[in-house]
Amino acid sequence: MKEFWELQESILSTFGNDEPESPVLRVKNVTQTSLILEWDPLVLHNAKLRSLDIYKNGTKLAQHVPNDTNFIKLSGLDVDHEFEFHIVIKTTAGEYRSNEIRARTHKMENLTGIRVAFGMFEESEPAISELKDLIRIMGASWTDEVTVETTHLLAQLPGGSNYDRAVHHSIPIVKPDWLVQCDRNKKIQPALPYYIINVPNNE
Repeated sequence: MKEFWELQESILSTFGNDEPESPVLRVKNVTQTSLILEWDPLVLHNAKLRSLDIYKNGTKLAQHVPNDTNFIKLSGLDVDHEFEFHIVIKTTAGEYRSNEIRARTHKMENLTGIRVAFGMFEESEPAISELKDLIRIMGASWTDEVTVETTHLLAQLPGGSNYDRAVHHSIPIVKPDWLVQCDRNKKIQPALPYYIINVPNNE
């Protein structure tokens, strides 16, 4: 009988004492109509993750979050609007809710959320260096490669790995003049008039 209870205590100490930890949520990037939510890697101990749900203003979103992902990009949000977010994880050990965070999308005049990458140019220099200087002046940012945080790809020609990634992630691919006009008008401009359209060559 003693061995039985020692076994029970061993099982409890191995599997029962360490519950999953509540997720820690934060905002990674904000634009006029989108934001990226990010959470720390989940600490589940011996439990298994069944689902992870995103809540916006108390309503569960339909977007599916893969189990191996620790961020989500939410698009189509209202401009200059405050939202409340939290996440709920369902595990084999129960449900756990994250902290609540509030985030406000940018006004049209706020250009700091712009994060561009560069595609192919007819002559990359000095064009890209001049664009990087303009980005710094605007308070925006740029990266060498397209990431989940990229809002626009600046390019003069279609093609290249950044172009392919932008197409895959539905990121607007625009002519450099889009950025110039954003700065000139001191507010974000619609991307559509500046799109690069890759027209197939029908011979």
